[in-house]
Amino acid sequence: MLFKYVWLLTLFTSIYLLYSHDYLNEIKFNFISKGLNIINSIYSSLNKNSNSNSKLNKEQKVFTPNELKKYTNIKDGLYISILGQVFDVTKGAKHYGPGATYHFFTGRDGSLAFVTGIHNDKEIRDISLLTVEQLKLLNYWVQFYNENYIYKGKLNGKYYNEDGTPTEESHKIQRILIHAKEKQFEKEHKEKMFPPCNVEWNPDFRSVWCSKKSGGIEREWIGVPRMLFESPNFQEYRCACVKLDSNEYEEKKGMIREYVGCSRTAIKCTMKTNVVES
Repeated sequence: MLFKYVWLLTLFTSIYLLYSHDYLNEIKFNFISKGLNIINSIYSSLNKNSNSNSKLNKEQKVFTPNELKKYTNIKDGLYISILGQVFDVTKGAKHYGPGATYHFFTGRDGSLAFVTGIHNDKEIRDISLLTVEQLKLLNYWVQFYNENYIYKGKLNGKYYNEDGTPTEESHKIQRILIHAKEKQFEKEHKEKMFPPCNVEWNPDFRSVWCSKKSGGIEREWIGVPRMLFESPNFQEYRCACVKLDSNEYEEKKGMIREYVGCSRTAIKCTMKTNVVES
């Protein structure tokens, strides 16, 4: 069955290799976005298949809230639930056992408590109560427990139906997380195309310059420092290293400005701190 997805592994490997070697510099960003959408569709499809197959796996039990409440002691086991996924954390009894710091997480879905610190028995009533960053943090915790503890199944309720299939609330969370990943990819891609400059301040002067490692992004070219405006109102900008002979520069030329008094091809610009660029 795993052989069906060998091609998908090859796809991800190819994208990683291209990205890590800067060959994506010559690819249009909208093409990358389309590629991401395709990958997300595949990912969602695989998730649905996984959910269907999981009903055949006896280890992936669907707990009722009352059943989960039994697992709050060493004898029966210590179980917690995050976003409807149930984990056996008995091996971490010193943290989750009776009287321990995180015992209040056991026997229920503690999603809200994980990100707000509110320790009560209420589940999240509305996903709008959480920010994108809070959802990303919850997703991190789900990954952490998957890697470090024993996955036992799903919790019937807010996130999963009686047969273990995701609820609309669960799908909503996944859509938000996928969108957040796309935004993060877009940000990383933009910084790779226009890496941040090195910056030095003193009371009288400010210097910005480019190198092959400026912004913590290694590359084969240096570039020249420019003001890169993030929106058309031309009010906020960041210093970016720009490759003048690149397609990305030609496409973003309208959002890029030179520093006053700096040579067009200089890799370092020094300005008085009281000078306002225009």
